Amino acid sequence: MDLLKIFLQDKLHLDPEEYLEKFVLYENLLLGWNKKINLISRRSDSIEDHILNSIFFLSKYKFDNVKSLADIGTGGGFPGIPLKILFPELKLLLVDSIKKKVNVLNIIIDKMGFKDAEAVCGRAGNISNDSNYNMKFDCVISKAVSSLDNLYEWGNGFIKPGGQIICIKGGDINTELESLKKMKYNFETEVINFNLDQYNVEDKKLVIIKNCN
Repeated sequence: MDLLKIFLQDKLHLDPEEYLEKFVLYENLLLGWNKKINLISRRSDSIEDHILNSIFFLSKYKFDNVKSLADIGTGGGFPGIPLKILFPELKLLLVDSIKKKVNVLNIIIDKMGFKDAEAVCGRAGNISNDSNYNMKFDCVISKAVSSLDNLYEWGNGFIKPGGQIICIKGGDINTELESLKKMKYNFETEVINFNLDQYNVEDKKLVIIKNCN
């Protein structure tokens, strides 16, 4: 995980040795389970790129004020678990609609000794209506899950007043932004562009949707 080490040190100004053991454990657990259940590509022999594409935005986005996070469409735990490794006190909810993946994620959570973290199975829009999760989070995050308007509909129920939905995107998102702006909700939108080729992070964007209600 040489690139990850360099990124943590040079871009986030962190000591890589404080976090590397956890990232390696996550990789070993995920790749081990991936042989049985399709969490990421079966050809993968490393998750370094997945990690870097989950945390790259921290180089420009201030995450320290986020104390609770719901990751919708998390798949193999991205980006939620890498963020939990970097911010151990973070309250983390991982949401996915595939039960087998959720079962594995809860095993990984247990094996990694995470506190205040859980994975739940279901559609995000339904889970956000549950009283245990409704308006309980500072932030919702998603990585390459769906269109921005869908993500707002699915994630808005999780966030507290003044909370944020942050979406990791790539490529041309102008059409998605136009559709989002047509929604009759009170929110503000910001787009931050990234191009970190040296870390295998190319043409990425972070779309921040701040709830103004």
